[in-house]
Amino acid sequence: MAVVGAGPVGNYIARQLSAAGYGVVVFEEHGDIGNPSHCGGLLSYHVEEIVGKIGFLHYAKRAKIHAPDGSTLEIGNDENRAYVVSRVEFDRELARMAINKGADIHLKERVRIIDNGKIVTNAGEYRAGIIVGADGINSVVRKAIGARLPDILGAAQAMVKYRSDVVERVEIFLGKNVAPGFFGWIIPYDENFAKVGVASYEKSYWYLKSLLRKLNLKPLALQFGGIPIGFASRSQWKNMIIVGDAAGQVKATSGGGIYTGLRSARCAVESIDSYLAGMNADLSGYESCWKGTIGKELKKALYLHRIYRKMRDEDFVKIVRVLNDPDTIKIINEYGDIDYPSRVVWKVIRKKPSILKNLGIILKLSTLA
Repeated sequence: MAVVGAGPVGNYIARQLSAAGYGVVVFEEHGDIGNPSHCGGLLSYHVEEIVGKIGFLHYAKRAKIHAPDGSTLEIGNDENRAYVVSRVEFDRELARMAINKGADIHLKERVRIIDNGKIVTNAGEYRAGIIVGADGINSVVRKAIGARLPDILGAAQAMVKYRSDVVERVEIFLGKNVAPGFFGWIIPYDENFAKVGVASYEKSYWYLKSLLRKLNLKPLALQFGGIPIGFASRSQWKNMIIVGDAAGQVKATSGGGIYTGLRSARCAVESIDSYLAGMNADLSGYESCWKGTIGKELKKALYLHRIYRKMRDEDFVKIVRVLNDPDTIKIINEYGDIDYPSRVVWKVIRKKPSILKNLGIILKLSTLA
């Protein structure tokens, strides 16, 4: 069995299947697990429930949202709502777990061709009964099954020297002059450094430079990547499946994909195990599994993202003003869940039904609660 991509999702699948007694080879094109990192490193407690608290740096308890006119909204309290990780250490620990269970990880081995169970890399040829694509937005496995992704957001991020008065608070920047169609962020790494990033449908690096100038910050290191918006046209075909970013299993409201990828990976492991044990005739149960579980929330997030893209700066200002109410903030703090933001949306709507016309921004803010 072959897994393409040694990121969190690929390593998790390799660990679980190796622990079940199957032979697993993981192909990773880079020579260093965890690098390059394209992630802000903000994860929910749901991730901890699946893989444990690994790569942990500190908790995230609060969020400060900046509207285009300079007004702000602060949500959160002393409750641990999420946590920040070192993505390098997070990925490496998952790789160690997979290796300890018997997985064989091939570094600096890029998969070039997949054809009817044959895998051709820069180092040789292999055969695999099952092939799992956990190889990101440019997935070679997705191309092999003839699937495509609807949209890709460009993302640019910088590590900067940054002194935050509240390390356990992230900051979000809204508006067409910050990040058209999405948002900018500051995620404190520790007391002295932070990750500042922007995701946008156009010129993400240009908007990152603009945000850094506005904040009077200079980049120490730059990272670039892409965020899939929308599901791949299919996630399984014959003996191949795709998981995580490769399948578009990413929250369209926040761009986060670790939890959703890991939750989908559970479906992949179950489907593969059932197939190899002779309980199922094929791997088709994988797609129905993830779409019937985490896929429901992802579909809601995608719908609301489309609404959000149409909003104007004056809409953001108005919504921030309306939500800046103690009773509404209490609802957000009580019901907010970074991985299931739609749950709090309806609570807020019941409290303030007049906000329905600007539904998209409510979901954006609730992802941080």
